[in-house]
Amino acid sequence: MQIIDSISNISQEKVFPIFFWDKWKTVEEKLHHKQRLLCADEENNVVAFTLYTMKFFKKADYLYAPLDKNGNRLSVEKEKEFLEEFHNYLKENKIADAIFPPTHLVVFCAVPSGVMYYKIGILVTNLKQSEDSLMSKINPKVRTELRKAEKLDVKILHGKDYIKSFYDCFQGTVKQKGISNFSLKYFNDISQILGENAVFSIAMLNNNIEASLFSLKDDKYFYPLYSGTSYMPQYKGSNKYLIWHIYTHLMKTGVEKFYYGGYRYDIDEKDPLNNIQKFKMRLGCDIEDGYHFIKVINPLKYNFVSLAMKCKSLLTGKNYSFVNLKGLDVKKSK
Repeated sequence: MQIIDSISNISQEKVFPIFFWDKWKTVEEKLHHKQRLLCADEENNVVAFTLYTMKFFKKADYLYAPLDKNGNRLSVEKEKEFLEEFHNYLKENKIADAIFPPTHLVVFCAVPSGVMYYKIGILVTNLKQSEDSLMSKINPKVRTELRKAEKLDVKILHGKDYIKSFYDCFQGTVKQKGISNFSLKYFNDISQILGENAVFSIAMLNNNIEASLFSLKDDKYFYPLYSGTSYMPQYKGSNKYLIWHIYTHLMKTGVEKFYYGGYRYDIDEKDPLNNIQKFKMRLGCDIEDGYHFIKVINPLKYNFVSLAMKCKSLLTGKNYSFVNLKGLDVKKSK
């Protein structure tokens, strides 16, 4: 195996998800302060990952599952073989002390040896179908809301001109739910780097911003990342209408799938995360089954940092951990 400079060394960039592109390398390095690396084997199968060097610990994160030189998924057997070879490469070259799962945009089909793994789903809407077919999969109550939104003339707008509008709506949700925040400059910068592959969308009714969404897009897939909903919307179905409008627009452009985040099978029924999952399922999503895993390469350093994070959690009352394992059944592979 070897680290390669660019995906263009082995293939055309556009056949790969955006996380393999040189543009995304710029995002990681300039905005996230991490190295974005690509590692390829002799057959030019390749994986994208990031590396962040802490004071005593080198933390790696998968960006995506390994793909072949044409940007396609490997077979289960080949994926497992690649992952184990890749983990050995990280260890032998002392590149990372541990590598963690990607964000909830992709799952692995295989579980390599010697990892802590768990089953997880990804919510996906298939856009290679007719509007009528997709509409039939949407919850009946949601369908009624969509029709009403159209009658009320909820307007859906997209483009970099709406970054500030997206951000104002997003900020309201950040304050209400206490979730991670980003500056307006961050979104302006990511728009400048990614161009049309960074999509800002808003839903408006009577000049009121009802809902907003920031997403990434490549030639095949669409990835919603951050959303905002008005604390006092004039019509509560506007956020659902925003998603439906994006569905129908993407169908016309040839995008194949809309990836809508993770699905945890064992989450408590009363947990707020479960409500989010149900909301997305009512919008016609299917569940793509698979696995995520944590590969510990240097147990001594990993255990030391994990213990430090547990102590910090006890002292501050906040949860500090590498991965949120709520609602996940973690096991160890042989």
